[in-house]
Amino acid sequence: MYDRLKSTRFTVFLIVLLDIMGLGLIIPSQPFLAKSFGAHPGTITLLGTVYSLMQFGLSPVWGSLSDRFGRRPILLCTILLTFIGHCAFALSSTLLMLFVARAAAGIGAANISTAQAVLSDTHPAAERSRAMAMIGAAFGLGFVFGPALGGLLFQLDHRAPAGFAALLSALNMVLVYFTLAETRPALIERKSGHLSFLKFLQSDGSLRQLLLTTLLTMTAFALMEHSVGLFIESVWVPANNPDSMTKATTLTSIFMVVVGISAVFVQGFLVRRWLKTTSETKLFRFGLITIAFGLILIPSLGWVGSYPLFLISGAFLALGSGMFNPSMAGLVSLACPANRQGLGLAMNQSASALGRIIGPTFAGILFLSGVQMPFIVGGLLTCLALGLSTRIKVSR
Repeated sequence: MYDRLKSTRFTVFLIVLLDIMGLGLIIPSQPFLAKSFGAHPGTITLLGTVYSLMQFGLSPVWGSLSDRFGRRPILLCTILLTFIGHCAFALSSTLLMLFVARAAAGIGAANISTAQAVLSDTHPAAERSRAMAMIGAAFGLGFVFGPALGGLLFQLDHRAPAGFAALLSALNMVLVYFTLAETRPALIERKSGHLSFLKFLQSDGSLRQLLLTTLLTMTAFALMEHSVGLFIESVWVPANNPDSMTKATTLTSIFMVVVGISAVFVQGFLVRRWLKTTSETKLFRFGLITIAFGLILIPSLGWVGSYPLFLISGAFLALGSGMFNPSMAGLVSLACPANRQGLGLAMNQSASALGRIIGPTFAGILFLSGVQMPFIVGGLLTCLALGLSTRIKVSR
């Protein structure tokens, strides 16, 4: 039994790792490629909005379908859509094509909750949050190798990062097809997926509080993600630098690699041990405090002007998100009945995606009003989420 659980965790880890590496390959160069097509900051950050808009709309759909038809076919379908999106991005020659490509990839990326549901299907309640931390470690590694490779490949050719991301998606489809067994419990009625999303949400007050906390936190994090490259450029790249796009991409990649390495250590090592003695509720509250601190550090250390010192803010953000994300996923799973795991986790991802719609939509506007504003507003939103979290009560 233990060997089967370990094998399932490792397979899900690889699936998520390849997905996130593909995303990480593209993110560092995305704002500067859009700028080369004439986009201004307000438009650049909308690329993140359209990606997350697709996740927001499709996550509950994929989750519900995975409850009805199984996890494996949904993963195969969504990874295929991600592959198409990355191919389209690599072939883009206009700003409109970039938006279409990110929309297609966003539809496919709405599958993270299905990967989480695989772990929920196969792990007892007391082990779910620790299992979810493996997904967080995969995110961290993806954001180590993805941005690092993306920064290097971009210097060879602007299409290379997206092309390599497409290759990883193709490899991911092969992995799912040959190694992932169906985990949807056979005794559960497949027709249960017909329940209305809204009725399901209205039936559980704890779930509503959890989703709102996720929404606020992810909005704050998205404000940072879609502004930090522009912030780094404004502080450390001279305006008259003839190679400013390459330098800004490199510095942004380094920041994201630091975040990724820290996230791997936190979720792959620390969080899995902390959850043996600390409840999910306490851990995700500590995570919120740390995220807020990391966001405020960004403009503070930017003012100091030392880039190596600035990287400390990325480590704090990874520590905070490393505590928050697996704990939140575990709490959502505990708040949902066995026949609604896919839908409940998908609704949490949908709340996260909505935050990643709101964040990029306003990130450019806030940045134009002051380069430090996206991070200050993000810190305030995280503090609001912390206050809301005191009302959440979910037990194993």
